[in-house]
Amino acid sequence: MIKLEILFSGLFLMTVIAGAQSPLRIACVGDSITYGDKLSDRDTQSYPAVLERLSAGRYLVGNFGVNGATAVEGIPFRAWSATQACRDALAFAPDIVVLMLGINDLFYPEWHARYPADLRALVTRFQTLPSAPRIFLCTLTPIAPAERQAPANQAIRDTMNPAIRAVAAETGVGIIDISAVYPNRLELLPDGLHPSPEGAALIARTVLAALAPDPASQAQIQPAPTAGPVDISIRNEARAARARAEEWLRRQPDSPQPAPAESKAVSDIHALLPLLTGHSPPGETPLYPAYARLAAALAAQGHETVFPPDHAPIAWREALLHQLVQRQRIDPQGGGYWAEQNEDDPAAAARATTHALQAIARALEE
Repeated sequence: MIKLEILFSGLFLMTVIAGAQSPLRIACVGDSITYGDKLSDRDTQSYPAVLERLSAGRYLVGNFGVNGATAVEGIPFRAWSATQACRDALAFAPDIVVLMLGINDLFYPEWHARYPADLRALVTRFQTLPSAPRIFLCTLTPIAPAERQAPANQAIRDTMNPAIRAVAAETGVGIIDISAVYPNRLELLPDGLHPSPEGAALIARTVLAALAPDPASQAQIQPAPTAGPVDISIRNEARAARARAEEWLRRQPDSPQPAPAESKAVSDIHALLPLLTGHSPPGETPLYPAYARLAAALAAQGHETVFPPDHAPIAWREALLHQLVQRQRIDPQGGGYWAEQNEDDPAAAARATTHALQAIARALEE
């Protein structure tokens, strides 16, 4: 009888242990902003430390930030991929990787053309880990004060953030839009570059909100029926994407000019609304002509908020711009273009790019 009681007690204990969930392991990869430089107590105030604390036991967070680190590999003594932190992060066997690198790359404009490829290589290294982590790329924090650092902040908007979005789209990883939520204020950036404790906490809360437990449940964008910081951020990035695409098209011989997209009846465009949440068009419909048709039809209707199937209402202009900015590819010369999946024909890419520009023009009302 005693033996049976011991046996049942042991089985119960094993069941409890098996049922308990271990915390997910998050590797926070980055530079001094991730490391927590300039904070009085980085062990408790850095954004990875705050993220772990806010998770209430759900996450075990590793801080793999390195002061001065870059995504670009060719800058002497700067590449994050050459650091012990990189080796430690890979050995950490993360379930989730949150990667925010680029603020130091910003100060080496001669290396900007290398930034997308080297950032992509970092993503690939984590994607090949046996732990198969979910990966998120973060857009960058601003540099303060805004009026004195206008050129640097413009480079963040026009060069770095679009490259981050493009790499995310190409590699199929998530985006955490820190730029959209981080105000350019000295109280959050006391030395102009590094977050204060309040700034680090803001980053931690933004990251925490993005880490939904099921990747399929993550919305591509948040509902935004009214104007706000997200609107301003994505419109600026869309204008930068347009400028890159126009420059890219100028370098293409005899670029085609598709006819302007026509507006379609409401019943005809309902099937295209899932484009706004990152889904493919129905059937064999090419992606970018579909975006152009959808933008023309929605602009003609005059409604700013739409209701995609199985999705919360969203502001269609910002949703469409978000998708196109995220899908733009960046060439080695810094030009931007769009192309159908697995399509390498320059003429076809030029047609897709022209259709994407038509959609952007409709969404921006410009």
